[in-house]
Amino acid sequence: MIVGLLGGSFDPVHAGHVRIARAALAAGLSRVMLVPARQPPHKTGATMTDPFHRFALAALATAGEPSLGVSSYEVLREEPSFTINTVRHFRSAGTQVALIMGTDSLVEIETWRDCGELLDSAGVLAYPRRPFDEDAIAKRLPDWIRSRISTDAPGRAGTVGILKGPPDEVSSTIIRDRIRRNLSVNDLVPPAVEEYIHKNGLYAGRPEGDEA
Repeated sequence: MIVGLLGGSFDPVHAGHVRIARAALAAGLSRVMLVPARQPPHKTGATMTDPFHRFALAALATAGEPSLGVSSYEVLREEPSFTINTVRHFRSAGTQVALIMGTDSLVEIETWRDCGELLDSAGVLAYPRRPFDEDAIAKRLPDWIRSRISTDAPGRAGTVGILKGPPDEVSSTIIRDRIRRNLSVNDLVPPAVEEYIHKNGLYAGRPEGDEA
C-alpha cells in the first residue's frame, strides 16, 4: 500500500488538484492525501489565507471520495513546511509514501531540503505542467535522478514516474483573480469549495499582484 502526498498551499484548492489526485490513484496508488502547508518555505512572508480555511477547503474538495483525504500534519506545525519532515512523519507510522508534484517542481528538486534522503525514502509521481515535453524534462534532470525514472511499480520509493494526462491548466492565482473581479469560478473549483469561499468572504479583498 502506497499513499500519495500532494502538498501545496491550496490557496484555494481547485479542480486541477482533484484531477491530479485521481490520476495518481489510477496509476496504482492506494490513497492520496492532500497536505496543505501552513507556511511553504519558498513563500515566507507572502500573504496567505488562514491555514485552517485552506484545510477546510481541501476537506470539502475531497469529501465523498473514500480514496482521497486531507492531512493536518503541516497546518498544525508552527515552523515552515519542509517536505522531508512530512515524509519522515508518515514513514515513522509505517506508511510507504509517494510525492505527487508538478514537472516544474521535479526539475528543481535538488534545491529541496535533504533531497537525497527524500528521493530514497519516497517515490515521485510528477504531473505535467506547461511547458511540458517528457524528453526535455528528463534531459533537465541530473543523472542520479534521471536514472530513477521508471514505469514499473509507480510510486515505489526511489523511483520517479510521470503521470499521464493533459498538462494542468488551472492555478490558484487565476481563481483568486476571478473572485476579486466578481467572476464565476464554478468551472474551476468543486461546488462546495466555491460556496465556502463566498460564505467566508475569502479572496475578495486580497490586493492585486499577490502571488502567494
